[in-house]
Amino acid sequence: MEVQHSENRPPVLKQRNRITGAVIALIGAYVVYEALHYDLGSMVRMGPGLLPLMLGLLFILFGVLIAVINDDGDDDAPRIAWRPMALVLAAILAFALLIESAGLIAATAALVFLSGIADPNHNWKSLALLFVVLLVSVYLVFAKALGIPFELIAGVI
Repeated sequence: MEVQHSENRPPVLKQRNRITGAVIALIGAYVVYEALHYDLGSMVRMGPGLLPLMLGLLFILFGVLIAVINDDGDDDAPRIAWRPMALVLAAILAFALLIESAGLIAATAALVFLSGIADPNHNWKSLALLFVVLLVSVYLVFAKALGIPFELIAGVI
């Protein structure tokens, strides 16, 4: 089986890559344009327009790269791993819903164990260790060092 090179690829695919890259770059240009209407601030004290400006510039960069590079990929769309994607999204949603109503321990447990199920290489021991390390780290950094009031168990601790 012979690999197609850029010269042998159908012109439609090359054109599609160029159009896709141009659209992404144009979206980035629009974001940059809109971001310039806000205060940019400085790198020490960022204003509300600095993050959109940087993201718009990245969109422009990636759009140009997509339009120019036109690599030799195949035409088949990649398969989407729906189960892992759904589990990771469910883990993030569970954390967001549980952090205030159930507390940091339950929210972190839901996050670690739901997202851990998505990767078949993890076992319960590694997930339990990750849970403990993440829980202690989050508590020390956010609750103790930064003073953000997290309840470990909602309404109790």
